[in-house]
Amino acid sequence: MAEKKKKHVLLKTIGVTAAAGTAAYAAGAYHIFRMAFDLYHSALYEKVGRARTGSSPEKAEWFAHSERTDEFLDSYDGLKLHALRITNHPESHRWMIIQHPVASYSGAVLDYLWEADHRGMNILAPDSRGCGMSEGQYTGLGWNEHYDLISWVNHLIGIDPDAEIALFGINTGGAAVMNAVGEYLPSNVKCAVEDGGFSSIKDEILYMIRKNYNFDGHFLLPAVDFYVRQFLHFSMNDVSTHRQLKQSNTPILFVHGTEDEIVPTSMLFDNYYACASEKELYMAEGRSFGDTSEDPDYFNALFAFIEKYIPE
Repeated sequence: MAEKKKKHVLLKTIGVTAAAGTAAYAAGAYHIFRMAFDLYHSALYEKVGRARTGSSPEKAEWFAHSERTDEFLDSYDGLKLHALRITNHPESHRWMIIQHPVASYSGAVLDYLWEADHRGMNILAPDSRGCGMSEGQYTGLGWNEHYDLISWVNHLIGIDPDAEIALFGINTGGAAVMNAVGEYLPSNVKCAVEDGGFSSIKDEILYMIRKNYNFDGHFLLPAVDFYVRQFLHFSMNDVSTHRQLKQSNTPILFVHGTEDEIVPTSMLFDNYYACASEKELYMAEGRSFGDTSEDPDYFNALFAFIEKYIPE
């Protein structure tokens, strides 16, 4: 009898331990999921989400007097999305679609809007899902957003059928651009620029786990992917920026800061060598995450590339 009681206690202890371990595993994975994807509850995005635009009173005044229109469309999964359209050059068909960084919004990239306008381009600047005036809570880290970007391309062509379009995106916006060029795009899209985009969602999550928590997070990825499938309706195992780049026919400029502490420079080379289309590389020496535009040659290099495909 005593032996049976000991065995019962042992089995109960094992069961409780296993349940506690399972709960801890699920809780850890959910924490990583929220850190990576939840725009409303991630402390990470409070640190890295805002682009440093260095805007001036001159640029703020320019923005206030620009010809601006609010555009809206419905995403493929039912979110109401917003974009800012600036048409100070109504006679021109040269357009730049500017995709802001993660956890930011269209108005925060004022330097980019100003530069594009002063080089004779009209602008469409979407608010990514969950940002600015667009609905949503989660970022797809460039995957859901690449479908939204294609919707904005088609929306813009509906406004200007003769539009010649350059795509531009920063970090998660850059990932959206890289993913988009791997899909069928209208011939109106002439070129693309990505700045600071990562090589894959899983690679970036693993890098941030190592950086912030100092352990290898591979064992958590299956559970994190469970939450991604539940809330974002895709699997990290099914998406591949490299696959998209291998399918690209769109000329693309890859930009990265050599001291980027959020998206390592190695990911730049992974993306560059995966790309099958015409491509160029620009390294912003000594610049970190969100700082590339402070490089003195940055905007000249960016627009020199664009003007090869969309001349003035």
